[in-house]
Formats: sequence, structure tokens, C-alpha cells
Amino acid sequence: NQLTAVFFIFFSLKDALVKTDANIASAKAKDLQTSIGAVKMDKLPIDVHTVWMKVLKDLKEDAEQISGTMEISNQRDHFMDLSKNMYELMKVAKTTGTVYYQFCPMANEGKGANWLSKESGIKNPYYGSQMLTCGKTVETIKQ
Repeated sequence: NQLTAVFFIFFSLKDALVKTDANIASAKAKDLQTSIGAVKMDKLPIDVHTVWMKVLKDLKEDAEQISGTMEISNQRDHFMDLSKNMYELMKVAKTTGTVYYQFCPMANEGKGANWLSKESGIKNPYYGSQMLTCGKTVETIKQ
């Protein structure tokens, strides 16, 4: 599937943020840029292609911003938008098995933010070890 590598690297990036590792997060974001660039859009099913075209510019921009900084708080800020667009894509692509859409009410200056995880247990990428289990699963995407 065209998006398997994109999703796999996205989850690796999330794990780096959970560990508060800016170096690995930056490297994974660079890998994400490469995998996004390698997607052959003409091979995507039409419903996936439609969403891909809608989120592509933002996916590229957020991956570039995350890869271009070693400041973990900036990486986490861009990860919020990246997660929102990946959610849209994962909802239609159905390639990654069960995915958990999770929410932390404290992130984003108390406005809350979502992320995607392959694990049902909460491992918060916005706070890492400071508040590792802050959050809850708000949706399970069965694939």
C-alpha cells in the first residue's frame, strides 16, 4: 500500500515525542518527508486520493517544521496539526490495523489536542514523561 511507510514513520515520530527525544523526532520527520514524497498518488483509491490531495501540503509543511528544529515544544506544536491531518487520512486509507485516536485535555494551552496511536494505552506525545498517561481514547479506528 502506498501509505504504509507514511503511517509507520508517523508512529515512530510519535514515539520519539513520547520519549521527549528531539533528535530522533527530527530524523523521523525527515524520513516522513521522504515517504510522503514517494507516494504515487495515481495508485491511491479515489476516496484516499481525495483526502491525500486535501492534506498533502499541510503534511509536508508540518514534517518540514518538525525536522527543522531541535526544540521539542515546537515539534510538539506541529505534531498537533500533523496528527489532525493523519487522522483524516487514516480514516479513509484503512491500512494500519487498529488505530486509537487519543486526546489530551491539557495540551495546546489547555485547549486539548489529539494524536494517533497503535497502542490502546495512553502514551502522551505532548508531555512525555511529565504526564505520560494524561489523556483518553476517544475513537477506535478498526481496519
